[in-house]
Amino acid sequence: MRPPDARPGFRIVCEICEGLGIVFDGTEDAPATTQIRCRHCGAPRGTLGELRDLSSSGQHDLFEI
Repeated sequence: MRPPDARPGFRIVCEICEGLGIVFDGTEDAPATTQIRCRHCGAPRGTLGELRDLSSSGQHDLFEI
């Protein structure tokens, strides 16, 4: 469970180190609650379920500047 002030959903950019890399320690059929962590500092970035939701959301403009 996240603290009440934390943003819900998967964080593309790490809030601690501003890294983009992620670490997924699981198999393809891992449960949606599997934690995804920052590759650089190990901070939690969200869950596999949140990452799957983001990938199927159709929000293709998230990376546009």
